[in-house]
Amino acid sequence: MDPAALIGTDSAYHIRAVYEPLVDRSKTMEAVPVLAEKWESNADATEWTFHLRKGVKFHDGSDLGAADVVYSYRRLLDPAVSPGGFSTLAFLDAQGITAVDAHTVRFKVKQPVVELPMLIATKYALMVRDGAKSEELKTKGNGTGPFVQETFSINGPVRVMRRNPHYWRTGLPKAECLQITTSLESTSRLSALLSGSVDLSLAVDPASLITLKDNPAVSLVSTPGATSLYLAVWTDTAPFDDPRVRQALKLVMDRQKILDTVLLGYGETGGDTPIPLNSPFGLATPPKAADVEKAKALLAEAGHPNGIEFDLYTSDSYPGMLLLAQVYAQMAEPAGIKVNVITSPAEGYWDTIWLKKPAVISYTSARPPAEALTLSLNTKSEWNETHWHRPDFDALVVKAGQTSDPQQRTALYRDAQRMVAEEGGMILPIFTSAVAGLRQGCSGYTPHVDVNRIDYAELSCAD
Repeated sequence: MDPAALIGTDSAYHIRAVYEPLVDRSKTMEAVPVLAEKWESNADATEWTFHLRKGVKFHDGSDLGAADVVYSYRRLLDPAVSPGGFSTLAFLDAQGITAVDAHTVRFKVKQPVVELPMLIATKYALMVRDGAKSEELKTKGNGTGPFVQETFSINGPVRVMRRNPHYWRTGLPKAECLQITTSLESTSRLSALLSGSVDLSLAVDPASLITLKDNPAVSLVSTPGATSLYLAVWTDTAPFDDPRVRQALKLVMDRQKILDTVLLGYGETGGDTPIPLNSPFGLATPPKAADVEKAKALLAEAGHPNGIEFDLYTSDSYPGMLLLAQVYAQMAEPAGIKVNVITSPAEGYWDTIWLKKPAVISYTSARPPAEALTLSLNTKSEWNETHWHRPDFDALVVKAGQTSDPQQRTALYRDAQRMVAEEGGMILPIFTSAVAGLRQGCSGYTPHVDVNRIDYAELSCAD
């Protein structure tokens, strides 16, 4: 239940019912007020002041105040408490986060951060009470959100959340109770939705779309392509330590065919960076076209005239992960690249396989450029899943985040992306749409481009 320790999307399903952020990100990746009503900065963007909404209460009846916000952010900067928060909020100075008064918080940073409101809205930044301890928060949530925790156990398949009668958004939430059930098996999720035994399936896998697309018993709601789905290979480990090998791995992909096969068109093609091509900050150039002969030539130049062979680990823990590995293996074979697809159990994949094997299938939800290019690519990141260690790249991303001119900032972000696309270990062919399914009679829920940002407040179902 501790938002600071949030790892997988499965945890976000219940944590987001209980907790809320100071600032959130809209579906177009703009900063929007939640527990902060408004904010402003000084001229050089080194000091930001946030004004809190008054009358907001935690579930234990205490009032939300500036001390709670200060405490919440400071604990995120402790890597022992929140490795993810520490990585995504590294630009903050813990001592620079202070309470001006009971409802005003100031963030002072050592270097200009022109996108600070957006960047502090990391998925971990959900407000807890001043002094709340990690051991307690593991099992007992105490947030300001629309639902109050009733039943929860670590790794338990069912969680029950009750309506918060003192919620600050008038008339919300609409539902009296949420029962959230984990189901890792896609066929079971499909059957439950079709039978009406569940009202909302938060993640509809691509294979189920064929059955549900024209079924009047179900409404499908989706986002543009936003969640990146990709191979992550260690750039410091053979055979991936040669950039020519990494380029060859990217050249074997028919990206449009992967989109049509793996996602049935529910998404967009990608260009080997974590920012969608249709984003205002995207590369603005078409992705690499498949070229098997060039891939062969690059492998030969790298000392592999007879090709290469490696194990690629995947699981069914996120829609499309398993099928992407299988389709990629088929596309790579004509270039002399033999990919042994190893399917691991969804349970434990992110603990026992990810970050521990040199070639895995991974995914990342939508993020603003500064965070997307830092989370899994920064030299010091806890989640550096490709072992990409490039101080020049790190400095370029930092410079972009300190550049106030929008055009210059976009140009710098694109320069950083070109480095990753040409030399990095992120082999990223597609961005998936988030697709949710509502049974007939239910309304008020749409998925977010960031699958970790869930709002159940408007969800309601007829009997």
